[in-house]
Amino acid sequence: MNTDGWICSVLDQAGAQLLALEYDGRYPTELRVSSTVYRSFLRLRHRELTDGNPLLVLGTPVTEDPHLTADAFLLQP
Repeated sequence: MNTDGWICSVLDQAGAQLLALEYDGRYPTELRVSSTVYRSFLRLRHRELTDGNPLLVLGTPVTEDPHLTADAFLLQP
């Protein structure tokens, strides 16, 4: 099984930004990620998705943004 260990860097960075926003009382409604990261999330969350659950990462809905580089992400207000 491919564990996509490189994804930890993206998750660490996104988690830090989410925490900083939460301290300011702001809660993003969407995490936009590159196609590469999105496909990895789909593989990692396959079971939950086939059970009908939405794709959530760090408690935030995830959307694919093909314009982002592999390790980039955006948090939408």
